[in-house]
Amino acid sequence: MNERELRKLMQGIARQLEDAGRSFQETHTGLPVHVVRADVADALPKDIELSAETLDEYAAAVAGDEPFEFHLGG
Repeated sequence: MNERELRKLMQGIARQLEDAGRSFQETHTGLPVHVVRADVADALPKDIELSAETLDEYAAAVAGDEPFEFHLGG
């Protein structure tokens, strides 16, 4: 895979993650953090794995209606 193809793949993954995150926030903002955290795994694309720390940070951001930025490596 060349650099251009990798960049295109990462952009597609980022788009999927943003779309899933936006939809998840619409239904989970304001809920208790433990409820949000329990539902995160089912809401994000299946091929995306996040650390427990990132999931906790994301759940707290969604519950508190705060911005959150995912960081993809590659």
